[in-house]
Amino acid sequence: MNVLKLVVFTVGLLCLSSANAQVTVEVDPGVMHATDATLVLLGFTMPAEPLFGTDSYYQFNAGGWTGSTSAYLIGVARGLQWDFKRTTVRLSLGASLISDTSELLSTPFEFYEQFLIERHIRGLDLGLSYRHWSNAGLKTPNVGMNFLGLQIQVTW
Repeated sequence: MNVLKLVVFTVGLLCLSSANAQVTVEVDPGVMHATDATLVLLGFTMPAEPLFGTDSYYQFNAGGWTGSTSAYLIGVARGLQWDFKRTTVRLSLGASLISDTSELLSTPFEFYEQFLIERHIRGLDLGLSYRHWSNAGLKTPNVGMNFLGLQIQVTW
């Protein structure tokens, strides 16, 4: 994975950002059909106008996963956020472009969902993240890729 490209991508997004933008690093081992994969994502999250009367955000990601079905990806999502004292729950839905198709993901355009529970601890947000990629049945095979892991987030 070209780390320099990820850093340039994130710095560019930071230059365009609004107040309270967040930078995230996520490392997730694969689960279910993707047990030999590890996801590494660098992300950027910024607040958005409320959606359905609930706090919301935009999320931009770049990274990829290793393993027998390795691929690079870029993605964008819109999400809902619920805050409870020092805990935040997020649910997002987005789209990604992936570099390589496989028997698990058969198209370069894939949808993804994320469910995240994070805890605010001394200036950092530490979270447990579940992500799922699939093409929503647009083409077979559509087994999908699933990841469960940790996310660290810092507010800019």
